[in-house]
Amino acid sequence: MSHHHIAVTEIPAGGENLRVDKIASLKSLCLLVGGVGAVISAFLLLPQIFSEGARDSLGRSFSFSWLFAFEVFFTITVGALFWVLLHNASNSGWGVAIRRIPETLSNNFLLIFILGLPLILIPNVRETVWTWIGHHAYIADTVALPEGVEASLPAQIHAGGHATHLLAHKYGYLHLGWGVIPGWDMRYIIFFALLGFGAWKMRVYSVSQDTTGDVQTTFSARRFAAGWLPVMAVFSSFAAIDWIEGLNYKWFSTMWPVNVFAASALSSMALIILVVGMLRRTGHFKHIVSAEHFHIMGKLMHAFIIFWAYICFSQYFLIWYANIPEETQFYAIRNTGGWWFFSIALTFLHFVVPFLALLKRDAKKNLNVIMGIAVYVIFIHLLEVYWWVIPQRGPVLYDASAAPKFGRLAVDFGLDALALVTFAGLFGYFFLKRLATASIYPCGDPRLEESVNLMN
Repeated sequence: MSHHHIAVTEIPAGGENLRVDKIASLKSLCLLVGGVGAVISAFLLLPQIFSEGARDSLGRSFSFSWLFAFEVFFTITVGALFWVLLHNASNSGWGVAIRRIPETLSNNFLLIFILGLPLILIPNVRETVWTWIGHHAYIADTVALPEGVEASLPAQIHAGGHATHLLAHKYGYLHLGWGVIPGWDMRYIIFFALLGFGAWKMRVYSVSQDTTGDVQTTFSARRFAAGWLPVMAVFSSFAAIDWIEGLNYKWFSTMWPVNVFAASALSSMALIILVVGMLRRTGHFKHIVSAEHFHIMGKLMHAFIIFWAYICFSQYFLIWYANIPEETQFYAIRNTGGWWFFSIALTFLHFVVPFLALLKRDAKKNLNVIMGIAVYVIFIHLLEVYWWVIPQRGPVLYDASAAPKFGRLAVDFGLDALALVTFAGLFGYFFLKRLATASIYPCGDPRLEESVNLMN
């Protein structure tokens, strides 16, 4: 197959800006949906500060919905940061053409931080979702220590009986405020500060090079990315432990952070494919992105589908084989009642279907097919995060591992959808707004000519 070589002189020197007229309607729709959703969400979350009754019941259920939506977009944002750091640290040539998309996606950490604040700052919300915080508050109020014993919360937890035995031993990590290890609430700030700084720094390097074309910027970005990859790995792992594994303080799994990482990298690559494909369809990326780029992105998505399946199977197999009660709690809830069917379906939908769909080379090079698969992968990611978070709502609010009655289930599902579209609308609006502030590809990168002439 012949391939016309595109010289760097054929590429506009100033890059290509997002055509605002092409995305104005989408941007307005995102703002409208996100804004209306935010108002309704505030009406549900804020009364948790002081109110009781029916609204309080809805708000407690909506707290889990908000965590679900928060985790969906946090994982996608972390995954985008991973791809930016990996591209730079590995001196990727092929990825230059599409790199501005994950750079822009990863700079939504500030938005996710702000949207997640109700989970951290509203006591009723966080005590509902993370029950160990509520246990701390209850023990502090009810457990009296013998005279002469130091009245500290750790001592009260130890005195609280067998049910708090595990919580007492985990107090060094599961606590609020400052300590030898910063508390759960303080770590929230630390995680976002470090991850957000990494995303901001990488985009600053990239955008500044658009005007200077200085090759030294590439070297600086590579050094920073190589140093920040371990930072991202460590702190995104502890975020997975704090916010998802911490839903049940008795459960633990050393493979859980890797499970979350695999889902993050996979879902973010799917979103990158979808955004690049949509831009191609609206007339952007002419002579910049070709079928070869989609082929490589499709292969990476395929690789992480396999990696995800390997990690999930390994985690399940090791927990099943060891048969330790504290470890099996996660799957015990998800393998009973209606959740059992959800778990079985997720196994096939998340691995078998996309694995087979991406086996053919042509599927990864056909724009319509690869975009369709990307939409599917994102949808399955929503189901997976739902499976991470929502089953815990049953035992906490309804004293049952299975779903509640149909009417209650329908209301809860509506709350979940509300939280998701609110996050999606605001995330999409700020992404499009930021994408329009610079060229949609790194026009000053010295490897751009190599990237646009990619053959594999």
